[in-house]
Amino acid sequence: MTSGFQFKPIGDILKERGLISAKDLSEGLEQQKTSGLSLGQIFVNLGCITHEQLLKVLGIQAEMEIVELSGLVITNEVIEKVPGSIARLYNIMPLSFQANTLTVATDSPLNFSIFDDLRFMFNCNIKGKVASHDSIEQVIKKYYKVEAESVDELFFEISRNIPELIDGASQFENIEETASRLPIIKLINMILTQAINRNASDIHFEPFQNDFKIRYRLDGVLYDVISPPKALHLAISSRIKIMANLNIAETRLPQDGRTLVRIAGRMVDLRVSTLPTIFGESVVIRILDKETVQLSLEEVGFEPDTKEKIRELIKRPYGIILSTGPTGCGKTTTQYSALSEINSIEKKIITVEDPVEFDLSGLVQVSVRPKINMTFAVALRHILRQDPDIIMVGEIRDAETVQMAIHASLTGHLVFSTLHTNDAPSVITRLIDMGVEPFLIASAIEAILAQRLLRCICSKCKYEYIPEEESLRDAGISAEDQKGKKFYKGKGCENCNHSGYKGRTGIFELLILNEDIRSLILDKVPISQLREQAVKSGMRTLRDDGLLKVFAGTITLDELVSITSAYV
Repeated sequence: MTSGFQFKPIGDILKERGLISAKDLSEGLEQQKTSGLSLGQIFVNLGCITHEQLLKVLGIQAEMEIVELSGLVITNEVIEKVPGSIARLYNIMPLSFQANTLTVATDSPLNFSIFDDLRFMFNCNIKGKVASHDSIEQVIKKYYKVEAESVDELFFEISRNIPELIDGASQFENIEETASRLPIIKLINMILTQAINRNASDIHFEPFQNDFKIRYRLDGVLYDVISPPKALHLAISSRIKIMANLNIAETRLPQDGRTLVRIAGRMVDLRVSTLPTIFGESVVIRILDKETVQLSLEEVGFEPDTKEKIRELIKRPYGIILSTGPTGCGKTTTQYSALSEINSIEKKIITVEDPVEFDLSGLVQVSVRPKINMTFAVALRHILRQDPDIIMVGEIRDAETVQMAIHASLTGHLVFSTLHTNDAPSVITRLIDMGVEPFLIASAIEAILAQRLLRCICSKCKYEYIPEEESLRDAGISAEDQKGKKFYKGKGCENCNHSGYKGRTGIFELLILNEDIRSLILDKVPISQLREQAVKSGMRTLRDDGLLKVFAGTITLDELVSITSAYV
């Protein structure tokens, strides 16, 4: 069982066996673009096939035997071979152990990383058989007692089984072997599982002089969660680097990598970044959970009128649509949501990114590689020779890239890209500073969308309150505006980690370039005048868009004021 194993697409097998039609296959592939579900599960949900038929096809794909777990008797010797925490984590069930070969039941026969991990952990050959997800869960409950293994218990297990780590006696020569030991793997898996269950977007592993911190970013805010012994830092960072196929011997230079893992039955994309510091490597994992990321304009947080304007804009045949805002404000998610909506067999869509954030079926996606001079500008120049209809440039960083994007738009292509400014009108000034002539800006740009992500009020502990006069004044809300309006906060509960916030939503500022705006750009007027005209032309500022969500009880007044500023 290796990652080089070749298998036939599940859709082709189902179609050949007459279980689905060409129309079913097309509909399933369309749903897969945004759902994050496997194609087989989509067909089950659509009612095209049953779970039993899906299992048979998975077995055919992986050339594995189908096993019925109900009524199967498994010996204690085999059960003791695999800890319950590992069985639950990978959703596997040990069936037998003979001739140094462990046979396990799995519902993910094509997820080769599971077999690689088990081979590392147990130092034996792994053979797979296919069983349903539910049946595996049932036998796990039957054979394993409920375990609530704590981090402290894992630290104790590490100190008992790998004492040289805690004693600081571990040598770098055998760190790869140490990082692949079962207690370290269990610790990393527990950290990942906890982060995913809490909907964290990032995990930070940070070494300091006397301690080692692990923090989760939840709804944009970092929280301390675990402080392992400092001596574990090298083993933990090395294990993460092994997972992401990075060079564990290189600790002097930054590295970037990625890996796809299955955690608690969900496929999760992990982006790993390492950075050398004076006390060791800082490691950050960006979590892209395909089951929680909804690439749809319905889910982004647009007000209805803004959403309709966006839909009109993305159907235009040419021009540039720019998204702007600070790092981590959801620009890429918004642009992919737009691309997902217009993605069709009739259109050739090419993206160039650093790195590719989402794998979206039907798109040709390119990753920049500056070390070999594969920059945004170079990639864009060659993309234009690939006969695209729509292009997405991950970020405009320099004059050459923006000139290429403008050239693409003026030669009949619709171009999406991002830029870093505080609001939509500031993009015009930024482009002029980059050396773009005003007449090119006026000719090529169709619209600019500024955005921010704000924390939503927790629905479980939400309550109505009366804000202080100072808060109202800071938000620019007059006594007249306040009439008939209600304001809400979250008290803090178990559901929201006692923060009062759960989840995030976007606020937006959409500037559509009409004739009045284009004339002002050609006249090189100050940004304040551009902003004034934009508001007159129907642009709702970030603050005003946020106030609609405040009055709707989605976000707090304090959160809005802290993230946005009122223009005076």
